[in-house]
Amino acid sequence: MPSLFPFSRASFVLDLIVFVMAIVIPIMLFSMSAVRRRHEIEIHRKIQIVLGVALGLAILAFEVDMRIFGWRSQAQPSPYYDTLVFPSLYVHLFFAIPTLFLWAYTISMAMKHRIHLGTEVAKNHRFRHKFFGKLSAYTMMATAVTGWIFYYLAFVA
Repeated sequence: MPSLFPFSRASFVLDLIVFVMAIVIPIMLFSMSAVRRRHEIEIHRKIQIVLGVALGLAILAFEVDMRIFGWRSQAQPSPYYDTLVFPSLYVHLFFAIPTLFLWAYTISMAMKHRIHLGTEVAKNHRFRHKFFGKLSAYTMMATAVTGWIFYYLAFVA
């Protein structure tokens, strides 16, 4: 099975997701900064929608890859396979699964209520959107970090 990185035993799709998450996190932080510091809501909205679609497609590609090829045969050569690989996977899933639902909820809530600064809708929904947006961002960062740890232990070590 081809790999994106020469040092990896993972599939191309797993390598690509590891690479993409290294790009997604700074873009997500930029988007949050754009709305928080400069009140650029449209930039924030567009970036978050693009990230949501891109991550949705990445999750779909990941699930297809896992169902067709699996991952354990590539991870078994790891010296951590019998000790740290599965615990690190469980910690990663602890963050990854709620993140999917939090991100989807946050985006759908913003799309439904069309949050704008200074409008009546914003007064009623902006606090909730901000809370869930930050929670989504924190869990997304935790998902990325724990995913990178799992990736290293299973496919690089």
